[in-house]
Amino acid sequence: MALAMATPWLHPRSGFYYLRRRVPDELKALVGSGEIRRSLGTRDPKEAKRLFPAALAALEEQWANLRDGPQALSERACIEMAVRIGEEFLAHHREAPSQQTQWSVDLGEDLFKQSATELDLTRPAVDLITEGFDRHAFKRAEMRTWCEDIADRYLAQNGLRVDAGSRSDFVWAIADATQAAALNLRELSQGARRAFEVRTATAPLPMTEIRSTRVPVVRAALDRAEQAAAISFETLITGWLRERQPSLKTAYVFPRTVREFIAFVGHDDAAAVGEDDLIRWKDALLGKELRGSTIRNGKIGPVRTILQWGVDNKKLSTNIARGIKVTTKARPQDRKRDPTEDEVAIILASASAAEDSVRRWVPWLCAYSGARVAEICQLRKEDVYTDGDIPVLAIRPEAGSLKNENSERTIPVHPRLIEEGFLKFTARTKSGPLFPDLPPDRFGSRGGNGSKILSRWIRSLGMKDPRMQPNHGWRHRFSTLSRDHGLREDVTIYMLGRQKTVSGAYGGYGLKMLLEQMSRIP
Repeated sequence: MALAMATPWLHPRSGFYYLRRRVPDELKALVGSGEIRRSLGTRDPKEAKRLFPAALAALEEQWANLRDGPQALSERACIEMAVRIGEEFLAHHREAPSQQTQWSVDLGEDLFKQSATELDLTRPAVDLITEGFDRHAFKRAEMRTWCEDIADRYLAQNGLRVDAGSRSDFVWAIADATQAAALNLRELSQGARRAFEVRTATAPLPMTEIRSTRVPVVRAALDRAEQAAAISFETLITGWLRERQPSLKTAYVFPRTVREFIAFVGHDDAAAVGEDDLIRWKDALLGKELRGSTIRNGKIGPVRTILQWGVDNKKLSTNIARGIKVTTKARPQDRKRDPTEDEVAIILASASAAEDSVRRWVPWLCAYSGARVAEICQLRKEDVYTDGDIPVLAIRPEAGSLKNENSERTIPVHPRLIEEGFLKFTARTKSGPLFPDLPPDRFGSRGGNGSKILSRWIRSLGMKDPRMQPNHGWRHRFSTLSRDHGLREDVTIYMLGRQKTVSGAYGGYGLKMLLEQMSRIP
């Protein structure tokens, strides 16, 4: 039987043609997915057929590079690739050089010469702020992360696996090339500004055009405009960081998202943006096929938060983002589901047989506590102890960042976990993190990496349904079991670390009562 020839694939919603290929089994772990889709950038079937062979050949070359294993890049190769990236950066911003805010020339020269504050960015943001906050620390960290992301994306797109030293050299080369491009853009901007000054100096407006009965009104309006223009997004971001003292991840993600919006509108004037700007941005994001919830919460949400801080502190009159809604219809195929009881049995049985401590204990602890994966991954030995005669788990901010103030709680260890040998495991563990082999992510959280490791592992057990939540589903399942077995609703809310009711905010919960309730979970 003849094999079917590879052909362009027509996307059913966008109408664009794609290169769509199944990833070979031996490369799935490296690629991170089972299928590759790359747009050919055309809706014309003839043009798609013309472009397809070159795209397919490039993909096959990338896969060949992946099969060859990690490579060492020469200094020349790093520079040549970085120069292309710098040229793309320059071309992207050439039309409006003065509006380039992604890269700070003043910080780019010493980007990798970290200050004492930056050397410890894994610490909570509140400590960094209260102990002498370097207002450029997060911007430098963002620029370094941008270089790393560009490097990884470029290498992945070209199917290159490189050793750690070559990746580091490539990241440095990207920083140098981007700095050169940004300097070029600044010179272009300053040159245009000097040319404008020369023109206005040599060809002043006639006095007849300047004199007007409306001059005082116009001057007052200009004064207000100049005052408003001084309220930049960067000013709002800095003030918000100092006052709200968010977690390090939020302190990174929110400013980055706001700067994406700044790049879209082309200026940094928070007082000059309008609802039309946000609607245009929303439409552009919808055009990229982002989910409505992602746009609403992950994009517009941070902009709304920063603008609201400006309103609350009398720097802006209104928050134009408050009226922007995203009302895309949820698709049934996107609706998440909890693991079934059969899937739970497979996961826990596999966890019992696992050799490493993360796979061995995190699923069991999530199943019998309802805690978030991040909360479990950052537990310390001292967070598991006996109060009276009741073994407990203490979820505390000292162990790592918590989602909200209600997340701090002390709950009994479920009897099934004791039978499984959890207390024996903790007794053998050295002081400090229960899972020391789980590396913290760039924000100092073990939960981010733990979630990725567990998701991939659970998928490898044969649970391919993308709607099934391999980690967060434990919390939903705990809520379901709590209702099914008659736990008090306020107790369930407390054990899950969710927002309390007004009455539930008063007083505490006794451990004996919590243990009785917890033990109802079968």
